[in-house]
Amino acid sequence: MLISLPFFRVLSRRLAPALALLAASFGAARAQASAPELHCLMAPIEPAQRARQAALVIEAQVLDAQGFWNASHTLLFTRHRLRVFSLLKGQVADTTGLVLVTEGGRLGLDQQVLTNTLALAPGQQGVFFLTPAPWPGLPAGAAYTPYASQQGFIEFNTTERTAAEPFRRYPALDAVFFKEITSLTGQPRQLLHANPALALAAATPVRRTTAVTISSFSPQSLPAGAGAVLTIVGDGFGSSRGTGFVDFRNADDGGTTRVKARDGDYLSWTNNRIEVRVPSAANGGSPASNGHPAGSGTIRVTAADQSVVESASAVTIIYALTNVESTDGTLLQRPNHIALNTSGGISFRFGPNFGAGAAAAWQRALATWRCQTGMNWDVAAANATNTIADDGQSVVAFDAGPELPALVLGRTTSYYRGCYAPSGEVVFWVKEIDMQFDDGATFQFGPALAVGSLGQVDFESVAVHELGHAQQLNHLILPGAVMHYAVARGQNTRALNSLSDVAGGRQVLRGRSFRQLGCGGPALLPAPLIGFAAQYAAGTGTTLTWATRDECYLSSFVVERSLSGDTLAWMRLATIVPRPPAAQYQYVDAQTPGGLHYYRLRLLRPDGTLDNVAPALITSEGASATASIFPNPVTGDVLRLQYPTAADGAVVFRIYDRLGRRLRTTSVTLTTGLNVVPLSLTNLIPGLYCLRWQDAQGKTGSRKFVRY
Repeated sequence: MLISLPFFRVLSRRLAPALALLAASFGAARAQASAPELHCLMAPIEPAQRARQAALVIEAQVLDAQGFWNASHTLLFTRHRLRVFSLLKGQVADTTGLVLVTEGGRLGLDQQVLTNTLALAPGQQGVFFLTPAPWPGLPAGAAYTPYASQQGFIEFNTTERTAAEPFRRYPALDAVFFKEITSLTGQPRQLLHANPALALAAATPVRRTTAVTISSFSPQSLPAGAGAVLTIVGDGFGSSRGTGFVDFRNADDGGTTRVKARDGDYLSWTNNRIEVRVPSAANGGSPASNGHPAGSGTIRVTAADQSVVESASAVTIIYALTNVESTDGTLLQRPNHIALNTSGGISFRFGPNFGAGAAAAWQRALATWRCQTGMNWDVAAANATNTIADDGQSVVAFDAGPELPALVLGRTTSYYRGCYAPSGEVVFWVKEIDMQFDDGATFQFGPALAVGSLGQVDFESVAVHELGHAQQLNHLILPGAVMHYAVARGQNTRALNSLSDVAGGRQVLRGRSFRQLGCGGPALLPAPLIGFAAQYAAGTGTTLTWATRDECYLSSFVVERSLSGDTLAWMRLATIVPRPPAAQYQYVDAQTPGGLHYYRLRLLRPDGTLDNVAPALITSEGASATASIFPNPVTGDVLRLQYPTAADGAVVFRIYDRLGRRLRTTSVTLTTGLNVVPLSLTNLIPGLYCLRWQDAQGKTGSRKFVRY
């Protein structure tokens, strides 16, 4: 979905006082890039400790990435082969296919993404600090993993001949860089193979010239990963993009490194104007795709002739939505939540080692999101174990010893599953969320505030942040926002930023999670709802019932009915006043018209906006309903068919023209009852057509329709 430019012009004006603060904060953050703050929930590691703990230190390039399940089919990992250029500690026999394993990954339509955890892609290269892979159930040959995960890899930017890791940046890839590492490993650098990328970069220095200029860009503030378009105006960009690109500051490291827009993000490129979508899963500085979000800061244009220009002012990324990438790297999509419990929401379960203080702080954080975005989640009965795995239970627990990587104080795991909607679109949805925290960290569980001089990390602040990841928001470079990439010991950030955190969370829910997307499961109910149903009875009409729990962020309920089965045209029937803290509600439409209709419930929020419950389909024809096309003639690109089925199963639909030529075949899996099937008519010219179908039991039928 593209976000309108006028909306962001208005938002930019509202954010104007914050933009000046951001610019100053960004400059300060750049000057203090190595300060001992936490990135999300990751503390900086001492280089000497890393070198001491690593069994093998190598300069290498990632050749490939292949996801695989562990033996119990509960965790996804990614296997990489490395080409080793030089040895800095230890010995290695295989220099062309050394195996490295990282946590998380994707395989088919399953994905697991962990915060504060290294994710690699083919093409990346740098220095790896490796230890034996500790996880049971891995296949033979899964030998090594980076020590301290993200901090076990110093990534090279071979174009600029620089390097970076989460808390440090290295200005030059030269003899001094490698000498500093070997001084800690105690072993001289041993060259095994030439590194062609570094050699080429040394012979081709980066060009920075005044021939390319950026005069302006708009809007000044916009989101990442939401389809919002940034327009860059200037001169010398080149008549076509060629090998040119736009890059942004990397929000995951506070802008120390940069990330490129993907090929599919460019809408237009001329000598004076570039239109590019702002990515939330952007390309890194290497050729690899490592999924970092674009962050606030200056933007940079590299023209086709590799001339480079950087903007004089900074763009502000107000929120970043999580994007999921397909296994082959061709598809990016915002994942949606679905209802995973009987209350139309998502239930978390505390592990046995999650004490009362931690539980109270975490539930305060949960209530913060629930009562400001309408996210429908709750806390259910405690889990039997502290296990973090793909097991159908969303668990919140502490680790037991060194389960988390070194210096990682906590992380969130999102488990995704993909499915094919009747339209053919691949839909990725969140099937489970786990959180794990370090049992050795110095947390302040509150409600008192954390104290920096005591080295305390405010647990409620980090819980609010991690729940933002659970709601599918990415990091920002925006001090004062909960999703800002960094937090300091003693910092207490428990309140959401309404223009950033709340706006992003609401976009996730309204754009996808509160809607039926064709597959994956039932749509999420907006909190504080815990149930909604609609039923027709002859002589009574249509009865709508719903229930709530812990009512908050609610002004009233609005009941609406569709006109002639059209989900784009609605008639308001009633406005119902809430009865907090919880209540059972009922509304009867005694004047239900004949035929097919939708009913929906809407929640009016205190800010005047409305959240919609997924529409319920009602027909006054009851069990005698017949297959029918509505409306007919069809005026858009989608034909809607009311189709009753007696048993679950696949139905094959075929469209023929007036000469009997078959133009399209679609197979749709339907459930018992009355279904509404959307069928695409894209590229069909206006005229008379015939729709025919056959179900799994061999039953056939047909209907004629006119396409306008």
